[in-house]
Amino acid sequence: MEETATIKLTETGTQLLKKIVGERICYFFTDRVKVEATGSKVLYWAPEFALGLKTNRGDLTFINISADYKLTSGSSTTYYEFAIEESKMPLRCEKLLQSGQYSEIKVLSSQVLMLEVYQDWNQEFDETIHYDAAIVLYTDSRKYMLKVREELIGGVDIVLDEAAIEMELVDLKLRQSLV
Repeated sequence: MEETATIKLTETGTQLLKKIVGERICYFFTDRVKVEATGSKVLYWAPEFALGLKTNRGDLTFINISADYKLTSGSSTTYYEFAIEESKMPLRCEKLLQSGQYSEIKVLSSQVLMLEVYQDWNQEFDETIHYDAAIVLYTDSRKYMLKVREELIGGVDIVLDEAAIEMELVDLKLRQSLV
């Protein structure tokens, strides 16, 4: 019972994610994208993140996503929770946007067809439980994964490589699918 209660996205978060389905993502925005490359594997990551959406009306709105590390009440159980909010500016950084001090990954206006939220439940030693959390966006041409970066509060990995996404999904548990 506690598992379900802890890992459920808020109703508001779910509604905001539903808004993305059917809309076009123009950019991933962040105040800084870091790139890590090991061999042929390239990983982008960011402390927090905004999806720039082109709505059907043509205006641009942003869904800001960050991931926070939480403790459950009454025990030392830890988990990660996505914070999702809507804004007229990415990452609530009007000054950063105007002065051009942000990073972006262009996704060329792909329409989101489906979105999945994954969150796992790993029990260790009766006491500590960590939850891995990820959001996968499906467009007609590719998949994008935003995965919680465990070693950094608020950090999100941006996984663009389809084979890497498939490997990550093997260990995760699907919690919600929004079509």
